[in-house]
Amino acid sequence: MLCCIDFVGKLSKSKEKNVEFISNVHIGFMKAQNLIIQNLLQLGKKRDTIKKLIKELNKQKASKESLEKSKYNLKVIEYKESVLRKIADTIAWQLLGFDRTIIRRLYSFTSQVEIFNSNLKHDLKVVEEIFNSDKTTFPLVNDITSFIQVGDLLVRELDSPDIKLIELKEGKVNDEIAKIVEEYEEIPCDRRLHYQLEDKDEKFKKQFNRYVKQKSTALNKAKIINTGSGTDEVTGLNIQTVKETFYTEHFDEVVASMMKEVDKRNYSLRTIDGCLIVGVYNTSKMSIHTGFDMWKESVGIDFPTIDLRSSVSSPLSYPLFLHPFSINDKVKLINGEKVIYMSLDIDKWLKMFEDKEVNVNILSKKQTARFNTTQVHSKVFEHKGQAIEIEYKNVKQMLSDGIFERMFNQFLRPSSAIEFFKYGHDKVGAFLESPLV
Repeated sequence: MLCCIDFVGKLSKSKEKNVEFISNVHIGFMKAQNLIIQNLLQLGKKRDTIKKLIKELNKQKASKESLEKSKYNLKVIEYKESVLRKIADTIAWQLLGFDRTIIRRLYSFTSQVEIFNSNLKHDLKVVEEIFNSDKTTFPLVNDITSFIQVGDLLVRELDSPDIKLIELKEGKVNDEIAKIVEEYEEIPCDRRLHYQLEDKDEKFKKQFNRYVKQKSTALNKAKIINTGSGTDEVTGLNIQTVKETFYTEHFDEVVASMMKEVDKRNYSLRTIDGCLIVGVYNTSKMSIHTGFDMWKESVGIDFPTIDLRSSVSSPLSYPLFLHPFSINDKVKLINGEKVIYMSLDIDKWLKMFEDKEVNVNILSKKQTARFNTTQVHSKVFEHKGQAIEIEYKNVKQMLSDGIFERMFNQFLRPSSAIEFFKYGHDKVGAFLESPLV
């Protein structure tokens, strides 16, 4: 009995420590969120001022020099905004458990929301209320991220595996609409709803429909994320997410050691899996473009050069701040004092597929163009204007930008990418062969 009590006591202490740890992490997240919002507001005002100045300079036919200077200042501000949103993404990725399936589902390919055009004051009031009531629950303001385009808040709770996407509305009209919707959800009655809306003007009805649509979208997304099944609102297709984990191999620790090496000799070079080259440079000490491009040419690589810093402007890319680099090195990467360049010998990589019994088919430029003109948000990867199709166990798949984003931004090993494809094709093949299909 004493052992039992002792065990329960240890469990209790363990839970207390977990609560304390999570609460402290969330306090840090909250401080970061507030700083991100403050800086985005300041930068937004500066950006608007510069845009007005550029418009005025164009009207006045000002000198090319003054116009270029203003355009450069605008680019600097936009880059700073992207960096801040990527810091917010760093919080979001952790709240979402680094699950790319969820992350992609929250992105709607719409334009970025200006936070000063949103109901920010009301949103922050709700955020404070949620956080102050329980610090193991974290409410993230979605509009400060690069990719969360559903709902106003993303809420994660310690004791719940579910993700909440909350729509926030303020004002008398929205309060009235919320009450009508709440009553309908409690006791669905179409006749009562008809009478409640019958005497309302068109403006109210439009606002009501917009409210219901936004809430429905958020609820549907949350349902798909939390249950792994549902209906895609864009395609209308049924979705079934496979709840399995495949552990990929990465070379982030290799790059981390290279970052330290450049403090001593200004550059560091590596080849990963015999096909992906990486160059880390101290830009204050040597010409980076020339050195890396010469290396590429010497080994016969004609693939584009990828700068890790370019991932900052890509909404769905893995946040640079999550890599195992020192804080000092992360700042230097953002400022351009250090750079990480990469490129891929794609012919060698495709040969690795074939060596693993995966068929590779290079589409013609005409086939590729036809395919990509019919796809709005899922264009396939092109190399020299040609798409690449792989086939394993009678399952075909077009290579998309996503796998290259993983290699260049998340440092996925090219060899592990192949194993990842094979694993996925194995699962699809087994599903298609099932007598239930």
